[in-house]
Amino acid sequence: MTLFILTLFQTGYKLRTSTLYHLLTGKRTSSVLLHGFFYGNLAYLGAFPSFKEDKFQKELGQLIDHQLISVEDGYGELTTKGKKKLSEASFELDGLNNLRYGRMRENSWQLLLFAVQVISHLSFNKRDYLPIENRPYYLQEMKKWLAHSKPDLAGQFQNELVMVFQKLPQEQADFLANQFSGFGFQGKTSFQLLPEKWQREPWNVLYRQNAIDLFLAQINDGELLRLLSSLDQLNINQSMLKTKEFFLADKTINEILSLRHLKQGTINDHFIEWALMDKGFPFERFEIIEFNTLDDSQVINARYQDYETPYLNFRLSQVYYLRRKRWN
Repeated sequence: MTLFILTLFQTGYKLRTSTLYHLLTGKRTSSVLLHGFFYGNLAYLGAFPSFKEDKFQKELGQLIDHQLISVEDGYGELTTKGKKKLSEASFELDGLNNLRYGRMRENSWQLLLFAVQVISHLSFNKRDYLPIENRPYYLQEMKKWLAHSKPDLAGQFQNELVMVFQKLPQEQADFLANQFSGFGFQGKTSFQLLPEKWQREPWNVLYRQNAIDLFLAQINDGELLRLLSSLDQLNINQSMLKTKEFFLADKTINEILSLRHLKQGTINDHFIEWALMDKGFPFERFEIIEFNTLDDSQVINARYQDYETPYLNFRLSQVYYLRRKRWN
């Protein structure tokens, strides 16, 4: 865990350590989300919801003792020795997206494993087998999915799985596909399939999260989407979705405040989370500050008080500028 905590400081900025802890355990306030976005750590939002604060502080203490970071007034910063340490280790997690998939990732993957087993046995007209799931929710979702399926479900489902796996890196595709069970084959556990480099904590957890997120990101339509759509909706803040719905129906922010009986801070959280999650966010409906003469560091460190604009517009301007550079 110590090396992973060190990677959170890799951008070289001074980071508030308490906010890093809140990020890792899944606190979804706009300040935590923006901190994660600004400093390249948003992918880890809620990656370790049961991580104890005393354990986190212990890890920080080890980094300080080994002179890998320095901490002053609650802010941590990577040292020269820390930079050298990070240059010697490489753990690529480019597909990890806890903001988008973190809430229901495990449920979605378990439902998919169950679906593969069910469809495999049905395609061979086999009904006498021990299901990997017997919990009511999964049984209900499976019955609902099968009840509304077309006669060619098995073939369509198989084709979609093949297409998704072809889009994934070979290592992650093998890691996921070898977990499947069905007629005549038994899947292995994640632990059995982890590459040796990733077998220690917390990298084992992050590798699994990253692989599943890579898979889920490829699902846009078809039977896979129909199977997982209910769970996928639960990945997203439902209150935020309601605010989004009103705004896309041409309600003003003041009208939304009145209709929803929410505080301005809560509405700000909704819009910021929406902007960080959705490439199609309607920035054009806000007065965006021109940051073109500033570099990334200056934009991140800009102070709201120095601009004559509402707080929400200021934050959305920062997101717009930085996201446009990172996503384009």
